[in-house]
Amino acid sequence: MAKWLQVGICAYRAGGPARDRQRAVRENLRGALDLVRHAAAQGAELVVLPEVFAIQNVNEWPEAAEPLDGPVIDALKRESRRLGIGIAAGHALLVDGRRRNSVVLLDRRGRVAALYHKAYPTIYELERGICPGEGPVAADTEFGRIGFAICYDLNFAELRLGYRDLKPELILFCSMFRGGLQTRWWAFETRAHLVSSVEDHGSMVVNPVGRVLAETSVWSRVVLCPINLDFGVFHLDYTNRNLQPVLARHGRSFQVEWAEPEGVMLVTACGRLSVRRLAQEAGWEEAEGYFARAREARERFLKGEKLRKGAKPW
Repeated sequence: MAKWLQVGICAYRAGGPARDRQRAVRENLRGALDLVRHAAAQGAELVVLPEVFAIQNVNEWPEAAEPLDGPVIDALKRESRRLGIGIAAGHALLVDGRRRNSVVLLDRRGRVAALYHKAYPTIYELERGICPGEGPVAADTEFGRIGFAICYDLNFAELRLGYRDLKPELILFCSMFRGGLQTRWWAFETRAHLVSSVEDHGSMVVNPVGRVLAETSVWSRVVLCPINLDFGVFHLDYTNRNLQPVLARHGRSFQVEWAEPEGVMLVTACGRLSVRRLAQEAGWEEAEGYFARAREARERFLKGEKLRKGAKPW
């Protein structure tokens, strides 16, 4: 059945280079929290802020890393509790004596729901002691099954493929750079919605077939986007054989978005019947299941097995 989440994306950009670190952090917190409150006033349930948003204009910002109970995260916790919303934000943390570039996800009560450390810090960060995270993280939260990525992470296929296997419903991407084409490819290949928050305009929400649903601009630094997390991406092979009868029977309960050039379709629930139940009833196969079956058939063929003829895919 439909499972809606109202997400607010904030493109927060700090002022020019800061000489006074503490003053810069206070000003950046104040500016970012103004955007969070603006998103909450419009009905956001989960608000996303960029990578190291509170120290992005601080010289040698890795040196500003602080504990999880430091001033920046504590301020976010208080605001999360007061507004009754989730907040995801990028910050430099000191964890077990190591500097990390992290995303902290807070639940509606201001508690830490998930913590992700950047798996692929830049060379600049590594030289300044930012320790890499171990890899992809997918957390089951009150907002859904959520994965994370930070800035430079987007360049590494092994992380993206790790998320494909972990099957998050939503990936939160906190960054200093926009990501461009890669944000759409990540969403398409992981079969997840991708929510990006960057310091410049160009924060966006991308659906699991790579279509941009919402985007910030130079005029609008805060954008809200409703995301339905009851969805499935199905390959058109075989699925199309009974597609029309299924839609005739359940057409009002589901929305279908065609990605015909890519050979898939996104099915989203808008009634009481879940996409999983629909797939079971219709005998449909999600795209990754179909590809896994194709890999298996290939291996069997290469081992000399003669494959039995099945039904035509169309």
